[in-house]
Amino acid sequence: MMGLDTLATLALAASLMAPALPKRTDWQGEPVMIRQASVAYGQVDADGKFTPQETLHSLQYIVVKEEKGYLQVNQEGKMVWVDKKDMVLLRDAPDHYTKMLDSDPNNATWYAYRGWANHRLKQSDKALKDYSEAIRIKPLVSAWHNNRGLIYADQKKYDEAIQDYTAAIDLNDENALSFRNRAVAYTRKKLYAKAVADFEKAVEIAPNIPFAQNGYAWILCTCPEDKVRDGKKALAHAKKACELTEFKNGGYLDTLAAAYAENGEWDKAVEWQEKAIKSGDFPLADIEAGKKRLELFKNKKAYRGDD
Repeated sequence: MMGLDTLATLALAASLMAPALPKRTDWQGEPVMIRQASVAYGQVDADGKFTPQETLHSLQYIVVKEEKGYLQVNQEGKMVWVDKKDMVLLRDAPDHYTKMLDSDPNNATWYAYRGWANHRLKQSDKALKDYSEAIRIKPLVSAWHNNRGLIYADQKKYDEAIQDYTAAIDLNDENALSFRNRAVAYTRKKLYAKAVADFEKAVEIAPNIPFAQNGYAWILCTCPEDKVRDGKKALAHAKKACELTEFKNGGYLDTLAAAYAENGEWDKAVEWQEKAIKSGDFPLADIEAGKKRLELFKNKKAYRGDD
C-alpha cells in the first residue's frame, strides 16, 4: 500500500503534467453593460457584416449568443446584435467607468453608469453615492432619480424611493417605468389606492410594457382590501402581460392563475398555476409561495397578498 506522502506526490506530479484548461473568452449568459452612451444595435448577415439600426435603450443586458465578435441580446423582446467592443462585463464595469471618470471627473453619466453597475453588484452604498453625485452635477435627468429610487426600494427605504420616483415623474410625466416603480413602493407601504392609480397610469402610457400590465393585474386580483380588487379587469391585464411575453414568463402565468382564482374559475387557476411552476422561468425564491397558491386554488380559495 502506498503511503499518503507518496499519493500526494503522485497527485501533485499529475496536476503539474495536466494541460491547463483554456480561459473562457465567450460571454454567453453573462450580464454586460454598455461602455458608453448611444451604443448601436442591429443585425449581422452571413458574411459577418453588421448593419446598425437603432441605439440600445437600457444599460444592462444578458448575452444570449456570441458570434464573430458580436453579441446577441434581448432588446425589449427583440433579439438584436451589438459589437462586443461596445460592451463591458458587469463585473468589470465599475473599473471601466472609474477609468472614464479619471479622465473626465465631472461627467455625470459615468457616475450614473457606475452607480447602476454597483447596484447590480449589490454594492448599494456605493451605488447611492454615485447616483447622488450624478444628480448633483446634472439634476434634471429623470432616469437617474428613478434608478436611485430602485436602490432605496431594495433597502426597504420606501419613503425615499417614492420621493425619487416622484421627482422622476415631475421631470418626465410620460415615464411609465417610474409610475410602475412608485406603484410597487406604494404597495409595500399598503397604500393600495395610490398604487392602483400609478399602475393604471403606467399601462395607459405604455400598454406594451409587460411588467406594468402584470403588476396592475396582480394588485387587482390579490389586494387584501376588497374595494381595490377587480377580478374582470385583473384577468384582462394578466392576459395582456402573458400575450406580450408569449406565455413564457412563469411569474406572469402565476398572476394569470391568481386572476382566474379571483374570478372563481378554479380549474383554470389550477391549470395555469401548475404551468407557472413548471415553466422553468418561475422566480426560484417564489417557488414555495407558488406551490402554496396552487393548494389554495385546488381548495377553491383565492390568494390575498399581504405585501
